Amino acid sequence: MATLQYTGVFALLIAEIFVFVLLILPMPTRWKRAMITWSSRSVVAQRVLYGVRIAFGFILLLFCDAVMRLRKVEQEKHKSRLVDEHALCQMKVQQFYAQRNTYLTGITMFLGLILISTHSLIAQLVAGDGTASSSTTPRLTTSGPGSSKAENERLKGQLADARKELDELKKKDRDMETLKKQADSSHKEYMRLADECEGLRKKISAASESKKDA
Repeated sequence: MATLQYTGVFALLIAEIFVFVLLILPMPTRWKRAMITWSSRSVVAQRVLYGVRIAFGFILLLFCDAVMRLRKVEQEKHKSRLVDEHALCQMKVQQFYAQRNTYLTGITMFLGLILISTHSLIAQLVAGDGTASSSTTPRLTTSGPGSSKAENERLKGQLADARKELDELKKKDRDMETLKKQADSSHKEYMRLADECEGLRKKISAASESKKDA
């Protein structure tokens, strides 16, 4: 059951990556405006978004459970001094699975927040481009120096807000890269532990066969 749950979390992570790449993909402004408008007004998109929010609640519970399991395994590892190599190997495998589940659920929730922020930012930029393109000509013919100055101030404020949000997105991207590196290191550690475990099993089986022969 747990494997099925984390498989669903992984599938949601792949879907988030696909949508994020689709949002940042360079395309004509009218296409991107149509896509943002559809995602904001479509009934199907709203239902999907509602289901994703419910899924995020379950993922949060899985994240808390994975963190608790990881702490429990680490506490048992520090408290007990195992001499049996097989039991030690099993404990390391449990620790790896707890770390993997923690990283998987954490990255999924983190990428979901980045996706929501990116969608909101792109929607604001597209709306600003549409408003500017539709109102540039009348304002040039009817506005005076005072209104032009106010318009420049408003655009400067929007530009400052957009730059601030872009800086936050860059910071979140760096955090995501750090999590990916941690996940890769955990995978390498798991493969090393699996090799060690297989070697220990072979040694134990060889020792047991030698005892039977004796």
